[in-house]
Amino acid sequence: MVNVEKRIFRSFRRGFRWFVRYAVRRYGWFVLGVAIATNAYVHFPASRHEGGLAHRAVCAVGNATADITDSLGWTGRDIAAPARDFANPGFPRRLPNGCAPDDILLLTRTGYTAGYSPSLRHPVWVAYKTFPYDTPLTPPEIRPKGFSQDKEAPRSPKTSDYARSGYDRGHMAPNLAIAGRYGKTAQEETFLLSNICPQRPGLNQGPWYEMEYRLSEVWPFRYGEVWIVVGTVKGEAKRTLKGGIDVPSAFYQIALAKGGDGKLRTQAVLMPQTVSRHAYARSRLVSVRELEALTGLDFFPALPPETQEALEAETPSRLWPTGLRGLFKILVNRYRRF
Repeated sequence: MVNVEKRIFRSFRRGFRWFVRYAVRRYGWFVLGVAIATNAYVHFPASRHEGGLAHRAVCAVGNATADITDSLGWTGRDIAAPARDFANPGFPRRLPNGCAPDDILLLTRTGYTAGYSPSLRHPVWVAYKTFPYDTPLTPPEIRPKGFSQDKEAPRSPKTSDYARSGYDRGHMAPNLAIAGRYGKTAQEETFLLSNICPQRPGLNQGPWYEMEYRLSEVWPFRYGEVWIVVGTVKGEAKRTLKGGIDVPSAFYQIALAKGGDGKLRTQAVLMPQTVSRHAYARSRLVSVRELEALTGLDFFPALPPETQEALEAETPSRLWPTGLRGLFKILVNRYRRF
């Protein structure tokens, strides 16, 4: 199987080089110039603002090309800082006078920890860690029969509370990342409804899943251990499902890793419920500070203040590079779903 993957990968590499040469010969330098210009545009903060039709068209082309060039490390910039005896970044803490709920309960599971709110009836945040592995303890594609009410979580929803709601049962700690690394019991715990939030199908099955895939199947094999915090952003207008389950207006994913260069690097994305199924995750990059203001939480509180300042104040202009092999996995996974 490994030899087959190597042959496919080599064929992909040859095909990619051939495509670039063919595009330049067939369509000329004009098309290449458009690709370069739109690619450069989406690396500027202005590209993340809402705009008209021309803006959206430029961003659509630019994000498509930047997703490739960023993955190869050719474009974009990471946010990094010296590690300084890094061990564990810590769980999110509620900021004084912040907007986070004041009833957050800590639920410790085999493969993740959740900050669950009984009043909202869903987790406010979930933290987990991914790392490289050779053979999955439990294949994630062999899923449990269904979701379960969490008897340990006050006011935990029932499966029927989500029925015919128009929302997916969105995992916060994903089955994909947990099952192979922590085993069957841990996988089953990801299907507890205290780990679930209402998510629109386009979000859950689109850019949210693609970010989960990279955090599980790509970046750990390049950077080693990756600490992840995911969670919800409460909207101004209160919206609930049957039984009073709060519907968040947006979701975020934050990742922290120590690379081979000895530096910590972080990245964060914010995705509204209305995000397009075909949106690129890179187009939703934000700073950690922005998320702290929106959520009322202090992320990575165990890091020294100067390290937090260096990692959290700025917005990176790319998702972490994956290398050519990682890019190949991402493209195969992306187009396998269509």
